[in-house]
Formats: sequence, C-alpha cells, structure tokens
Amino acid sequence: MDIDMSALRALVTEKEIPFEVVVSALQAALLTAYHHTEGAHAHARVELDQKTGHVSVWVRGESTEEGELAPEFDDTPKGFGRIAAATARQVIMQRLRDVDDERSFGEWTGREGDVVSGVIQQGRDARDVMIDLGGLEGLLPPAEQVPGEKYVHGERIKCFVVGVRKGQRGPQITLSRTHP
Repeated sequence: MDIDMSALRALVTEKEIPFEVVVSALQAALLTAYHHTEGAHAHARVELDQKTGHVSVWVRGESTEEGELAPEFDDTPKGFGRIAAATARQVIMQRLRDVDDERSFGEWTGREGDVVSGVIQQGRDARDVMIDLGGLEGLLPPAEQVPGEKYVHGERIKCFVVGVRKGQRGPQITLSRTHP
C-alpha cells in the first residue's frame, strides 16, 4: 500500500501540526486496521517510508525454543488499502481534533483573568448564555450574569474569563459579567 506523501504534507501545512505527529497517528491507525484483518499477528509494527509513502507491516514470528527471536517478515495484507484507509481516516481525524483541542486549551489557559469580546449565541439551556469567541464558545452561567441584563442573540458582549478546563468536546471556557 502506498500513501500520497504530498497530500500528507499538505495536511501538515494546513493544520499546522508537526509531521511526526501525523506520521505516528497514521502508523497507529494502520496497525489498528491490520489487527482487524483476518490472520493478523499479535507482534506487528507498521513502517512508513517517508520518501516514497510505501507502507509495510512487519511481523515478528514466534520465538524459538532456545529463546532466540525469530526474524521479522513482511505481512502486508492484500486488499489492505480499503480497510486501512477507512480506519486510518477515523484515527487521523480524531488525532487532529485532539491536537487542535490541545492547542486551543493552551491558548485559552493563558487568557484566564482577561476580558474578551464575543457574540451572544442561542444556547441549549435558556438560562445559560453561550458566547461565540471566534472558533470556540464560552459559557456565561446564570450565577455569573448581571440580574436584569438582557442577552439578545447576535449582540456583541464583553466578558471576563473566569476559568478554562478540558471538556469532552474541547476546552470549556467559563465567563462572567459579575466578577469583581
């Protein structure tokens, strides 16, 4: 199986992610795909030639009775491309989301205690106010809202960043309009 390295490098450039992170994610995804194929061996590793894009699955055979390690052999499955592509795509997209979430979390942890500007959005709960901060949404909970203040969808608003924590769907930013 071969991978288009120019497309991989374009992805690295577009997402601003280190090339090594993408390659390790790709190798982990292909190893997962290999383990889902019939007749897969337990002791396998995936090797990606970074110049040509050729992918090989190397398997170490069972140890001999004398305790010597058996030699490695190429066990790249036939028809590996379709299965591997689907699995690799899922794993890579997840890894890219994780890296993006880490980057966003790093940016916003340094902004705790700052006043930020955003646009009021419709929230899932009528009491909570969601603020679009440009790429991320912050939460203005009822305890941090000014009594009697109206929060109209689409209006710009300034809020104080109270806290940033990791959530299931990326960084969660808690905002305040009442913080001293």
